[in-house]
Formats: sequence, structure tokens, C-alpha cells
Amino acid sequence: MASPKFPFTKIEFVDRLLALQHKKKRVDFMHKVFPNNGIGAELGVFKGHFSPFLFKYTKAKKLHLIDLWYLLAPKWTWAQGNQSTVDALRRILKIFKKEIESERVIIHVGDDIEILKSFPNNYFDWVYIDSSHAYDHTKQELLLLEQKVKPEGVISGDDWRPDKNHPHHGVFKAVTEFIADRDYQIIYADEQNLQWAIKQM
Repeated sequence: MASPKFPFTKIEFVDRLLALQHKKKRVDFMHKVFPNNGIGAELGVFKGHFSPFLFKYTKAKKLHLIDLWYLLAPKWTWAQGNQSTVDALRRILKIFKKEIESERVIIHVGDDIEILKSFPNNYFDWVYIDSSHAYDHTKQELLLLEQKVKPEGVISGDDWRPDKNHPHHGVFKAVTEFIADRDYQIIYADEQNLQWAIKQM
């Protein structure tokens, strides 16, 4: 009797299994950290791979997606696959067509610092940062979000890199400096999952 054939190789199977485990960790992170039925924002949307999960697992009442897209450059030369920033935005518009039409998802094309300034204080229940990963920019974002996120809200993000030699270490540095002299505490930080979250005590 012939052995059964699988639709992918052993290496592909391991890759898929690791991807599922990574997704589960991200979902667990969202369940632990974010309040449900709130108003949230993602700073730095890229191709929108994480946006649907943020929307679904936080049960967001309203989600603001903020990115420079084509205002930054025609292409993301560092990106894998399709590098077009216009196509990246088109992908987001397609994914969230119904939610955009019902105004549950709002797209903002522009610099996140300037766009954040336009919101009233204490507006957001949570914000997820995945933008430049640079120290100075992250610091500016945190200073603004201190005003724009509700006192009981959550500021969170990607790329928790304690290693000083990592090119994205600026996020870790900015966050730890920000909370050092403020009434904030880390409620989640995972070096493997790369996710972090802080809120006021």
C-alpha cells in the first residue's frame, strides 16, 4: 500500500507550524493586553498583515490605520514580494472595504506624528506602534500618545529588542526611558514574540 501524499514538504510543514504558533502568541498577546470594543489605532500598517487581527481580536468599535505609504516612497526597497506602496494601500482598501464604508475602519495617509496631533486628548483606548522603529520617532510617538490615549488605555507595539546591537533597539530604548520617570508600567514584554505594552498605574 502506497504511503499517503501530503500537499507540502516536511520543511514547509514545519514552517507552517511555526507560523501558526507565532499567530497564536500574537492572538494571546491581544487577548491579554487590549480592551475590547474600543477605539484603536495602528501606526505603521505596511501591507496590513497584522491589521485584520487587531480589528478582529480587539472587537474594535473603530480602528484608525495610519501610514505614509506612497508619501514615503513609491516602493519599500526592504520589503519582500511586491514592494509597491500604492499596491500595499490598495490591499488595505480591499481587505477593509465593508468596514471603511461603515466607518469602522478609517485610513489616514500621512505622517503619524502630524495625524496624531489632530485627535482630541484621551481619544484612544489603545494604540499599536509598528512604524519606523527608530528611537527619536518612537519617543515622539510616546510623548503624543501620553495625551491621546485614555488614562486607563494601552500603548503597545512591535519589535521589543533589548539587544543594543539590533537595528531596532531604539523601540526598547524609547519605551524604557519613557516609563522611567512616568506613572507607567510594562504590562507585557516578550523578547521572542517581540510584542510589548505599557499603561498607566
